[in-house]
Amino acid sequence: MVVYKVTNTSDGKVYIGYSHNDNPNNLGTGKYIKRAVKDLGANYFVREVIKEFEEESLEEVLSAVEYWINKYKSDDPLNGYNEKAENCLPQKLRLTKKLQVLITPQDEELLSSILIRKSMENGTKPISVSRYVRDLIKHHIIAETSNEHIIERIKREY
Repeated sequence: MVVYKVTNTSDGKVYIGYSHNDNPNNLGTGKYIKRAVKDLGANYFVREVIKEFEEESLEEVLSAVEYWINKYKSDDPLNGYNEKAENCLPQKLRLTKKLQVLITPQDEELLSSILIRKSMENGTKPISVSRYVRDLIKHHIIAETSNEHIIERIKREY
């Protein structure tokens, strides 16, 4: 995993990102950096790796990201393109009360780290555990109520 910095060469604003692999074409997945690259063009941005990780835990990587965002103040629109650090890093223990009965805090922490790892592999912003669990439940309900599934259930019962 790597932590990287993207600098706008025209005004010096920076974006701090992290990635599972070091893709030099990846200028970031945040909404503000994407908009800036789209508006100005990729030629106005320079990307550099500022920290490489071999076997560190995901928590250490995310702590490094937070450190560099704070160091460059890149979550201030005057200085950079990052969202506030607490908005870009997945939050822990944010399940709704209804979902809290389905999953323990330990399970939520493990699931959160899996979701973060998958998002880094896919180059997307991590989704919250709440949203992921809601999507799973919705998918399950759709599968359970599909016509084919209902017909199979009726055949088994009768």
